[in-house]
Amino acid sequence: MLANGSFHNYEMRGAWTLKKIIAIFLILASAFSFAIAYIQTDNNELKKVEKAGEGIAKRFVIPADSLLSGPEETYPILEDTAVEFNVNIFRTNVSYRTNDQPEVIKYVLLTGDTRFFEAFRLKSGGLLTAEDTRQGNLFLSTANTGEYDQKGVISVFGGNHLITIKPMQNAYEYFPVYGRYYAEVTDDRAFEAFIKGLADNLNEYYQKYNPPYLFTAEDFIIDDSSAGASASAGSASNYLKYLNYAVFLIILILLIYYLFNESKRIGIIKMHGVSTMRLWFIIAGSLIAVMFVLSAVVSLFLAMSIENTTSQFVGDIVLTQFKTYIIITVLSLISCLYISRIRVSDTVKNRKDTKGIFILNTLLKVGCSVLLILIVLTIWGQYAELSVRRENLKNWEHSKDYGVFYPLTIGYDGVEEANIGLPAVMSAIDSELYPVLNRMGAVLINATLYEEEQLLADKDWAGIRSIKVNNNYLREFPVYDTHNNPVQVSEDTSDWVLLVPEKYRHREREILSFFKKSRVGFMNVEKDAYQKAVPDRVKKQQVRIIWLANDQKIFSFNPEVFPAENNDIIDPIIQVITDNNSLSADRSSILGGGATDPLKMRLIDRDTALTYKKLNPDLQRLKLDDNLKNLITVDQFIFQAIYDLQKGINQLWLISLGLLTGLLLLVVQNLIIFFQKNQYKFTVRRLFGTDFFRTYKEYILLFSLTWAFQILFSFVVNFIMNGTTDITLLAVAAALIAIEFAVSVIALVIIEQRNKVKILKGGI
Repeated sequence: MLANGSFHNYEMRGAWTLKKIIAIFLILASAFSFAIAYIQTDNNELKKVEKAGEGIAKRFVIPADSLLSGPEETYPILEDTAVEFNVNIFRTNVSYRTNDQPEVIKYVLLTGDTRFFEAFRLKSGGLLTAEDTRQGNLFLSTANTGEYDQKGVISVFGGNHLITIKPMQNAYEYFPVYGRYYAEVTDDRAFEAFIKGLADNLNEYYQKYNPPYLFTAEDFIIDDSSAGASASAGSASNYLKYLNYAVFLIILILLIYYLFNESKRIGIIKMHGVSTMRLWFIIAGSLIAVMFVLSAVVSLFLAMSIENTTSQFVGDIVLTQFKTYIIITVLSLISCLYISRIRVSDTVKNRKDTKGIFILNTLLKVGCSVLLILIVLTIWGQYAELSVRRENLKNWEHSKDYGVFYPLTIGYDGVEEANIGLPAVMSAIDSELYPVLNRMGAVLINATLYEEEQLLADKDWAGIRSIKVNNNYLREFPVYDTHNNPVQVSEDTSDWVLLVPEKYRHREREILSFFKKSRVGFMNVEKDAYQKAVPDRVKKQQVRIIWLANDQKIFSFNPEVFPAENNDIIDPIIQVITDNNSLSADRSSILGGGATDPLKMRLIDRDTALTYKKLNPDLQRLKLDDNLKNLITVDQFIFQAIYDLQKGINQLWLISLGLLTGLLLLVVQNLIIFFQKNQYKFTVRRLFGTDFFRTYKEYILLFSLTWAFQILFSFVVNFIMNGTTDITLLAVAAALIAIEFAVSVIALVIIEQRNKVKILKGGI
């Protein structure tokens, strides 16, 4: 009698354990639903802000023409044309803070009413007016900076994104004039009139050139298809949906197994004439109802506590939770079929039909595993693609810390005196400004000889190609000697130092001879073109070689150098520029080419305006403030690519984490059912000293057979879907097998330890 009572108590405890597990999975379903709604809302809000102005405007471009590179001339014409044709103009750029947080900056030029601000909500302050965008430095931001010029604080859902809105004229403190713009117009005819007016106004301004430079409307039109699509994390919510569906299926199988365990209780209740629907509510419906109320209250509280939440999001959360539990309720009603089939006579005799439960659980496990393999295979491919892009952009990540002087203008020397003034400007830059920039950490790498156009032009040249770098470059991008030590050359060195790959050692005499002659040529340029005396230390300098390890990739920091090879040069000969060994011509590095210029200026806190402000006294002292008016980011398109890449990688990390969680939950759920089905057999084996793997040989056999089938089935499905038999599938399957097996062993040990004593007390 005691044993039977203990056994009954154990059954009750087992049922209560299953009930807790079902409750946990109901909570998981609610959590996934909440996460889906959050990600969708966050993506929609960010996309709406990122694309603000684009949906209501026509895209146009200001080309990378040297004549249009000066904002002092081009922007007033752009503004006057916008006012003339009553057009609002927008531009979007991406910059990076010192903590690597991306900042999306919207630059606006308003001439009248606009729909631009429909995409934004304000937490405090006011919106920018047309007058604000044409005068002064007022701005809006999601961050409350406390600055006097901040007119308002933008409210962005979740507070996860940094968005700033500034007047268009502020763009040129950070970015070049050329780039994509958007014009808010009433119709296509108004847009065509604006573009034609812009071309006409520019032509009128530049007619002083002889011959006059003529622009056409076509110069400013850009094909919409050429715009790159921004990376979106939207598909992350789709993967979460799939995981949620898997959770629904797991809940269904757990409910059925729970009913199976409760069959004796159900039979006794049925003896009292209780209907099937009433039984369903007692066994499952009441639990679902309680969990729905609890989940709805918690989700509502969390939704309202999110920073800058919206009423739409709060409503979506409630609706999503309602939909989730409607689906769960409908699925649970399937259990009514099982309840209706339970016979009182069988339950009294403790007979339980396990075959249907076992088959359903196995099919669920196989289906979810195959789906998981295919999804992971897809993610593997996406991650491999992103990894390649990340490797391509790895060196360009440094560009966030550097800027370039662009454009290089003739300044007060005047157009008619260009041939006299420009060499004087270059002399001041190369001779007197460069040492200042070098002390501030500027990187110099002159790889002009490796630009694609230069390679084609010099294809018959018999000389030896090389690049020039300064010490700042060697510190930022180390190169290694034959002993694998990073090379450093002192600024006090007066010798001309060549860094030459070891594989060219057999040409040592030829290399030394060529560069000795080259140094003589540069000394002549110093005397004739720069009209400066050559220092004795340079006249007497020796040319010496430091041998480098072979097969080193040298980053050119120049988008025109080997674009297909990520702008890397393999094993070039490197000439090292120091303060004591170089002439003005060696330091010629600000050429007006923007991103292709050899000199990249190190920024203070990644702020071009702040860096220029600190440098301005030196520019004024050297009378270069009218020639170097703008310090801008190296390459905005590179920034956009890095920004999109980071969003893509973050998305894949989220998906991978969700998939791994889903796999582990599925494995544990499967083990719980399998162990409960065979618990007495396993316990007896362990009591008689059977080792772990022989004890659970049925599970290991089932594990092996199901995985063999899953791999074969995955190959077939993948071939049907993609037309290929990707061998990577085996690697994905092997990784999942290893994870599942490790989790299975750990879970079995834990379940065994927790249930051994209970089972013994239950009557064994």
